[in-house]
Amino acid sequence: MIFFGTGSANLDSVKTRNIICQHCNNQDTIYINIYRKHAHVFWIPMFPLGKSGSSYCTHCKETLSPKQMPEALKMQYKNIKGEAKGPIWQFSGLLVLALLIGFAIYSGGKDKENTQLYLSAPAVGDIYEYKADNGSYSTMKLEKVTSDSLYLSLNDYEISKKSRLYKIDKDENYSEITYGYSKNEISQMQKEGIIFDINRD
Repeated sequence: MIFFGTGSANLDSVKTRNIICQHCNNQDTIYINIYRKHAHVFWIPMFPLGKSGSSYCTHCKETLSPKQMPEALKMQYKNIKGEAKGPIWQFSGLLVLALLIGFAIYSGGKDKENTQLYLSAPAVGDIYEYKADNGSYSTMKLEKVTSDSLYLSLNDYEISKKSRLYKIDKDENYSEITYGYSKNEISQMQKEGIIFDINRD
C-alpha cells in the first residue's frame, strides 16, 4: 500500500508596514505568514503544490485569509508571497526518485555487460536464468565446460515470476543429470531472450 498525502512548510513570516488592524486598530502588529504545500509519498516530500498564507495580529490574535484581507494588507501579502522562496528539501523525493532511476539504468547496463562477459567466458557454477516454453521461469547450473560445449543441470522447479527465481536457486533443487549444449546454442538462446541473465558468485 502506497501512502499519498500533502504537507506544508513555513516559508516566511514578515511584519507588515503601515497597516492598521481592522479589529483592534493597532498599527504594525500584523504579520504575514507564507506557506508552501507539497505532495508526499510515504511522508517523503516529492514536489511543491503552491503557496498560500494568512495574516496574524500579535495584539488581538485575529487571523485573516487572503480573501478576508483589506486591500492594503492584501497588496503586501501578494508582494511577500511572490518573494518567498521555498526550501529545497520539498524536492527531496524527486531527487531520491532520480537517483533510483539512475541506479536502475546503471545496474541494468552493468547486468547486461556481465551477462555478455559470462557468456564469452563461462565458469563452472554459473547460474543461467531462462524462460520455459510454458511461460514460467527456472534456472540451470553450469557443471562442466569444454572447448565447444557446456554441460548444465536443470532446476527441478519453475516459478511464475522471474524476480523470484532466487527462491528456487538452491543446490538441492538441481538434478544430477546434466545436458550438453554447444556454446553456439547457448549464445543463440541468449540472443532470442530464452536465457535472459547469468549470475556468478
